[in-house]
Amino acid sequence: MKNVKIKKNQILALSLALLVTLPVIATSVSMVSADEETENDAQGWPVEPEREGVWYKFNTSLITLLFPADGKKPMFIWWYTNDSSEVYVVKFKGVIEYLTFDTPHYVRRYPADGLTISERLKERFIGPKMGQLPRHLRERITNRMEYMKDWIAILFGLHPPYLPFSACSWKLDGPEENPSYWAFNFTLKSVPMRIFDFAENNIQIRCRFYNTTTTEIIDESHNYTVAAGQLKFDFVVGNWEWNIDKIKPFLEELKDEYGIETPPHETGLALWINLASIRIKDLSSAEDDVQNRDESLVEAISQMQGAMIGDQYYPVNEDKIALGEDERPIQLTNQFKEHVRIRFARKEATLAGFLEFVPWARKLNETGDTVEYVNVNASYIAAGRHMRLFLCYPYFGSYTLEHDPTIGLTLTPPIPTLVTPNLLMVLIGATILIAVAVAAVKARKKTVNLLNVQ
Repeated sequence: MKNVKIKKNQILALSLALLVTLPVIATSVSMVSADEETENDAQGWPVEPEREGVWYKFNTSLITLLFPADGKKPMFIWWYTNDSSEVYVVKFKGVIEYLTFDTPHYVRRYPADGLTISERLKERFIGPKMGQLPRHLRERITNRMEYMKDWIAILFGLHPPYLPFSACSWKLDGPEENPSYWAFNFTLKSVPMRIFDFAENNIQIRCRFYNTTTTEIIDESHNYTVAAGQLKFDFVVGNWEWNIDKIKPFLEELKDEYGIETPPHETGLALWINLASIRIKDLSSAEDDVQNRDESLVEAISQMQGAMIGDQYYPVNEDKIALGEDERPIQLTNQFKEHVRIRFARKEATLAGFLEFVPWARKLNETGDTVEYVNVNASYIAAGRHMRLFLCYPYFGSYTLEHDPTIGLTLTPPIPTLVTPNLLMVLIGATILIAVAVAAVKARKKTVNLLNVQ
């Protein structure tokens, strides 16, 4: 191999360049996708979470995660351990039963309450058929609908469409350590409204905080990877009592007596989640929020500016709810394969915090086996410095539904401590070697061959 000759001034320049760029190299190496961390994930991770007041706290070398310690309403707060300038919040607000006659995603104009059900049935199915019926039947249906509009909820025992999680009592099980994650569960234990008794012990948020990158395999067509430092939820609902099922006698009457058919089960259940961002100094307000059932203190102090969904930026500063606008659908593609990621953002930058979910959910039977995979739709609305997100599940009858949102950080922070010791030693050693070669040149006034100093 031919030796390459380098003059003294060239070596000096090379040495200086390497010394100057060493910190840049270190920073570049540290900016690694959390999704790609597969080796040595668990180094520096805690043996167990700490209890701090109303919180449990995971404090790792990458991420700090807080969640309520006493089974209060489900809320999760997280940030870079070495950079608390951005603090992310996800709060599980509740579930809403809504009608899907008009659209498969949640729109708050179509809750599954008695009045809305009767109005939608009249407009979509009964009204267009009225002209084909004899006059006496038209009058009978009109009187029947007017009566039902006022009394349908009482007649059929309909529950309110919205079940707020903050009004419920929750039990926290865990955290418990497993080989690749810490597990803890929030279980809804009691509801003050007796008409929601069926929800008790039948709604769970099962959480897994991963300390190593893991691929969850359900079957050969449905799997997903969760990275170290990410928190995965299994949102589980069983034995849900559907309002649309309770009015089945009336729907059968429409069909048998008047020949008016309505599509069965045109309803869905939406999981309402709020996304917000607060300052680290406002954690005390978040603590107050956890302990107050009817407060939205985190949303009131949120500093969130927007979100990236796909490649598009959506501002949340303006309160679209107050302006009377509808929720917007999130377009889901590549069913059964790709996850949908909603990233916290400012107009000039996409931030590290995210919430994501796969566009499918499972219907489970009594033994926990998968009966069917169903599409998941989603909608959202800017609510004034925070985002309301609605994950929308189609009617699942008497089966149990299971779906899996995840939160985490996209990139590890640019801190030198994330450079591996071996790499750092190689870079420093290379710089020292060149510096020694330059010193030898100065001493001996000779041309230097980097492969063989003469």
